[in-house]
Amino acid sequence: MVGWLILPILVTIFPILSFYLTNISELSLRFLDKPLGYSIAVVLVLTIVLGLITKNKNKTALAVTLAVFVFFSYGHLSQFLENKLFIKLPGNLVLGPDKVLLPIVILLASFCVFKIVRTKTDFSREIKVLSLTLAVLVVYLTGSIFVRERRRNKSDTIALGQEQKQTGGKEETPDIYYIVLDGYAREDILKKIYGYDNSKVIASLRDMGFFVADKAKSNYIHTYLSLPSALNMTYLKDPISESTAIRLLYENSVMKKLKNNGYKTINFETWWEGTNENYPAEVKYAYKKNYKMAGVNLVTNESNMIFLQTTLLHPLIKEVWGDVLRGQVLTTLEKLPDIPYQKEKKFVLAHLTAPHPPYLFMADGSPVAGAELGMADEGFEKRENYLGQLTFVSNQILPILKKIISNSKKLPIIVLQSDHGPASIFGKREDWKKNYSQEGVGERTGVLYAIYFPDKDYRDFYETITPVNTFRIIFNKYFGEKMELLPDKTYYSNYEAKEGFKEVSN
Repeated sequence: MVGWLILPILVTIFPILSFYLTNISELSLRFLDKPLGYSIAVVLVLTIVLGLITKNKNKTALAVTLAVFVFFSYGHLSQFLENKLFIKLPGNLVLGPDKVLLPIVILLASFCVFKIVRTKTDFSREIKVLSLTLAVLVVYLTGSIFVRERRRNKSDTIALGQEQKQTGGKEETPDIYYIVLDGYAREDILKKIYGYDNSKVIASLRDMGFFVADKAKSNYIHTYLSLPSALNMTYLKDPISESTAIRLLYENSVMKKLKNNGYKTINFETWWEGTNENYPAEVKYAYKKNYKMAGVNLVTNESNMIFLQTTLLHPLIKEVWGDVLRGQVLTTLEKLPDIPYQKEKKFVLAHLTAPHPPYLFMADGSPVAGAELGMADEGFEKRENYLGQLTFVSNQILPILKKIISNSKKLPIIVLQSDHGPASIFGKREDWKKNYSQEGVGERTGVLYAIYFPDKDYRDFYETITPVNTFRIIFNKYFGEKMELLPDKTYYSNYEAKEGFKEVSN
């Protein structure tokens, strides 16, 4: 009786499950809730209403199926033609792929729907074949997701290298700021690979009283591994999925210890799942601009935005997301200097998602015209964009650090680190294995590492330190703990860590 509704539903479910399975190492099952719920509801209503209008259920089902297929596939086509389809107009005007492609796709789809409606063909056989094919594909995807999730749950039972004990400490301890400049390269890496002199920034940090480690390296080369490791003060078990690593970040030992010592946690929300609105902080700062689509608030996190960019909403999402990403960075920079005025003891997590791509800021802070919203380094040709954004971040963060220090009633502890370096040598994520080299590893692992202590006593720090030992030193010095420092190790892994961790410490 309702067999004609099955095909539109199946063609709606398929691309969402396919996207999830492709990115399963970076997502959790809760990602599926809204895309599946909203999409199925909209398609059902559309199919039923059109069926009542056309009085032909088979033609309605086929027309809606075509429309849904175009909706979910347009973004893939647009991204494929990103740098290939342009029309140059007089006056140096350029029509990009969406302004050329979108009208063509809409016209072709409208013509096909018109032909479906006007033809005398019944389409019963075609609908059965399509429904059966899609049903098999959906069952396959569902089974694959079930197997992967079950395997992930088994391997995620023990994810940390060792457990951390919860202990008390001294009451009169300073505020702690953990400021992460995502993808910020070490001074010598910038000089050697980029030909960029960052010595003035390093000198300014030292003039403020920071210790700067000239040979610091990251423990891991991805944010989702680096931050959980640093904030749990230990290495992660291999293998580990991104969703499990993020759970470890939410439940990290540093935050727990500081809560036991009377600290409240403050987080500046980002687009990345690990430090977005789900991070369990008592105080959260967010970019306030809201967007609605069909009366529903648009959750502008990484997974939603990447998924929506694969659909017909690709042109709109590019504009919305660029605005959101700029706003998040600017909100963090604007609010940080005022945090010292809050009375309680504070642990502040400020994950600044720049100079990491997407490249949205020129060196002077102005927007990048026609910015591409890729979330990974794209190779040598993007180095100029990277340096522009790095310059902007440097020019902003130095006066902010001075204000945090001067605005604090009691001098704070400030940890200024990058979680990893850039990857112009490795290039696009699918090319990392092909472009693997010692120089590429050096670029990706050489990180900014600066620490500020109220008494400027940095005897426990050293030039080759890695982030896994940062908070061990802080807890030993200010909270009376006696944690041994771990060997400084660095691990390489591809984006999904399918081949495990490879130690590249040397």
